[in-house]
Amino acid sequence: MEKSNKGKKVLKICLKILIPVVAIFIIAAIVLQCCGFGPLFGLYEPKSDSHKYTDELEDYGIWDNTIDKQMPQTVVYKLVMDHFKAPLPEGKTAKKVIFLGFDGFRADAIANIKDDPKSAIMYVKSKGGLYHTFAGGVPGKSEQHTSTAPGWASMLTGGWSIFHGINNNGQNKNANETFLTTLAKQGHPASFTASWREHTALSYRPDIVRSIKENIPVTYTHCIDDMDTYYHVLDYVAKAKGEKKTPQEDPDVVFFTFEFTDHAGHLYGFGNNKNYYQGSLDANKFGYDIIKTIEARSTYAQEDWLIVISTDHGGTGHVHGGQSIMERSTWLAVNKKLNVNDSYLSFEND
Repeated sequence: MEKSNKGKKVLKICLKILIPVVAIFIIAAIVLQCCGFGPLFGLYEPKSDSHKYTDELEDYGIWDNTIDKQMPQTVVYKLVMDHFKAPLPEGKTAKKVIFLGFDGFRADAIANIKDDPKSAIMYVKSKGGLYHTFAGGVPGKSEQHTSTAPGWASMLTGGWSIFHGINNNGQNKNANETFLTTLAKQGHPASFTASWREHTALSYRPDIVRSIKENIPVTYTHCIDDMDTYYHVLDYVAKAKGEKKTPQEDPDVVFFTFEFTDHAGHLYGFGNNKNYYQGSLDANKFGYDIIKTIEARSTYAQEDWLIVISTDHGGTGHVHGGQSIMERSTWLAVNKKLNVNDSYLSFEND
């Protein structure tokens, strides 16, 4: 009888300790999930329902093509090169292009800014269109990681990793040229501006060395953060009345990336938690300011501008790199209407 009572006492003590511990764990799990940290701690593994996700995207009612007519992200290269090949419109004397890269900006994050009158994406769409695109290569043919380095390289070169040599982060690009190098060699000074160190320290180091050795007018700048990138690009595109700028100070081809959404995705989760939501707002706000600065240029009326905004990849949980619909689905905003035909749907340098 005495042993039985002792056993009951021990059980009561264990329960008194265990119940609060379990309660704390459950509360912590809920808090972490609400803050977007659930997947990071293995508390929740998001499920990818491709039909639900694509249906949600289509329900926005803002796209100028359907999801089954997605263009490869490589089409950016074609748009830029075609722009410079085309004759100047009447009254125009110079070709210009700016590419705004919003790193890790998931397609469903468009919902955050679609009703904002000062959204860079929606403003550019109003001038041309907003289109479904995809990252990650062609399944079974040219798949690559849905990561930063291969994504931007595919847009800059017009090909997948089998063409440019970057299948994942941490790799050098090969000798195939970006549109920056090609156009600079044709007499159009170009610039590349970003705060992710790997771009200039690794991915495009061969291009940088070549530009220096061969005196190709492409300027590569590593900035300390997104605000530094913003001010740097603003300095490129602003032009007051009577202001004289050198070709390097006023490049014809401007390429840059913002990290707002990618940083928020890795820290708090890719999706519409409050931090990722704020990242999408920030990218659009500063992008819009850059575009309006272009339109305020003293020489704007004589210039034929192509304005392109896109993203390198999506994300799921706190990561990206795989082939899920949330990682592969990207988008493209351009200030010129596109006729999405076979040449756009299948474009790929090889």
